[in-house]
Amino acid sequence: MSKPKVAYIRSARLEVLSDDTELSLTKRNLDLVEHDLEVHMVSSEGEIIEAVKEADLIIDEMVPLGKSVIEQMHKAQAIVSLGHGFNHIDEKAATDMGIMLTNCAGYCSDEVANHTIMFLLACSKRLVLLDKLVRNGEWSNETLKSLFPMPAIYGQTLGLIGFGNIGRHVSRKAKAFGIKVIVFDPYLEPWVSQEYEVQSMSSLENLGSESDYISMHVPLNSETKGLADEVLFKNMKSSAYFINTCRGETHNESALISALENKNIAGAALDVFEIEPTPKDNPLLLMDNVIVSPHSAGTSDNSRRDGRVRLGEEAARILLGMYPMSLVNSSVKNKIPRRNPAKSL
Repeated sequence: MSKPKVAYIRSARLEVLSDDTELSLTKRNLDLVEHDLEVHMVSSEGEIIEAVKEADLIIDEMVPLGKSVIEQMHKAQAIVSLGHGFNHIDEKAATDMGIMLTNCAGYCSDEVANHTIMFLLACSKRLVLLDKLVRNGEWSNETLKSLFPMPAIYGQTLGLIGFGNIGRHVSRKAKAFGIKVIVFDPYLEPWVSQEYEVQSMSSLENLGSESDYISMHVPLNSETKGLADEVLFKNMKSSAYFINTCRGETHNESALISALENKNIAGAALDVFEIEPTPKDNPLLLMDNVIVSPHSAGTSDNSRRDGRVRLGEEAARILLGMYPMSLVNSSVKNKIPRRNPAKSL
């Protein structure tokens, strides 16, 4: 019996994987199962199709997999995607083809949550402005007076849009500062909000009107694209801040720019943009009340390691006949033979 073929696809713009770095972390668990692994550095749709069309399993490092590519996957059991987000893969097409789609949910939840809290504190304490003032030699009583109003963090309200793994981490950390947490998530079960002691809001508008900070924690899909829009920003307090560390297209960037220019909200902190890298002439980069970072919220030594380890774990589970721990398209179970439950390796 031939060994299952595993195709690891990676953008040709990135450095080649070597056995003594990231690839060895993935192989640590993948090598528990006999397989033939091929690493493909791809730069076109044609190269992607050639790499995956005969593979039994695809490990995808942020390479876009659209419907036209997935329909050429003649043997694939699953696509294992590095990272939390999976909007670069056509989930419906994978489901239609009976292909499991799994991500690495949880591998960097703490890092993204920490980045969110960092943004919240930096907005509250006006850190960027303070840094700029000191560097410009502006240090006086008059300078400090110009910083007010500056409400204390304790007792303020954080509104979370989405309450999955990362949102729950943010909630726990925010409460350590005495912050009240409210949530808008249509899929949130009442016992979960009770367990985490958060208040579930019936609408985005209600969340906006009650929050001092709003933070996005949703996957990018047809339901969430442009979810934070002009209506939300108009309902926010003029003293409130908007934070996004998930995907740039979950907020309407032009509506956010207008809200900031018209002083409908006090400021924003963004790790993600509609276009990445964002153009240098993006108006958001010229605003003193906007803090930015380069889609790096989940980055750390630990998450870089853990993501690659998780790739190997999920791939091994699938080749061993199990479901993955983090199955994105659960409805695919109706299209494939029954598998064993996922378990730790």
